[in-house]
Amino acid sequence: ILVHLIAPVMPHLAEECWQALGGTDLVAERPWPVYDPSLVVDSEIVLPVQVNGKKRGDLTIARDADQGAVEKAVLALDFVQKALEGKAPRKVIIVPQRIVNVVA
Repeated sequence: ILVHLIAPVMPHLAEECWQALGGTDLVAERPWPVYDPSLVVDSEIVLPVQVNGKKRGDLTIARDADQGAVEKAVLALDFVQKALEGKAPRKVIIVPQRIVNVVA
């Protein structure tokens, strides 16, 4: 793909590289690479976790996890349990795919 991308800027060098890589036709006659958006999206995301407004750590979770699963995973984290000191949280604020804040 790199040879195809440099062809408009350096056509002679691109053709030489293409022939060295075993290409039989001209790189200028090859179709332009097609963008596939599914290849650039990660299946997991890293959410920063705050307890009372202070960042305590991160949570790696599936991108398509619902808010209930995120809340359950956050409350099971060791650093959240330690910060809560055995008390139940008053509120868990989840901004989807951005941040989680636990209010004790």
